[in-house]
Amino acid sequence: MCLIKQRANNPEQKALRRQQILGATRIRFQTLSYEEVNLNHVAADIGITKAALYRYFRNKETLFLALFVEALNELVHYSEQALKQNLETQEALAHVVTKSLVENPVYCKLSAILHTILERKLTLDEANQFKQQLLTLMGQYSRLLGQYPEFKPPITTQNNSKSSISDNTRAISYLMQVQQALIGVWHMTHPTGAIAQVIEVAPLNIFKQDFSESLLAHIIKITDTQVDR
Repeated sequence: MCLIKQRANNPEQKALRRQQILGATRIRFQTLSYEEVNLNHVAADIGITKAALYRYFRNKETLFLALFVEALNELVHYSEQALKQNLETQEALAHVVTKSLVENPVYCKLSAILHTILERKLTLDEANQFKQQLLTLMGQYSRLLGQYPEFKPPITTQNNSKSSISDNTRAISYLMQVQQALIGVWHMTHPTGAIAQVIEVAPLNIFKQDFSESLLAHIIKITDTQVDR
């Protein structure tokens, strides 16, 4: 990582500084919980003060929301390549969607705290900007899914003049269901504290579930329902 030792003054330096903050936050969040990530330590990692960090992100929540958007962007780009494959069955599609999530653990971990923590202290403008970013990225992802018959809109919808978001209703609904499954499965498969310890031993180990396997099972079911709609 190229560190800027002096104050960032021009747009290029500011953009680089912002990316350095996101990068340092990501590294710490990979092994620590949201509560354990200390912004003093993040700032120190890149050689700035906490006050300087706050010039780029108003608070901890907005910093992590920016990281969420970055991770979602990565997910969309990954899926753009993965969905170019000739996926002939719903199960094959479900495997690709699941793999894209499993291989982006930062996105999964952030999704689990998105609604309960990260969206709590936003201003109206911040909330609107964040949701608009999500809508744009979901639109991109839904268009990738649109190549598959189960996500194509009905003929009557294809022939009218509605927006592309409206045309992608099936795909967006699918993505929302996948996101809901992701959040639930993450919490079920990532217990903390005493619970994490007690489920290591029989007979309580029946409650210990594998994240990848559980998520795949849910996404297969969600994907299969598209065929029946």
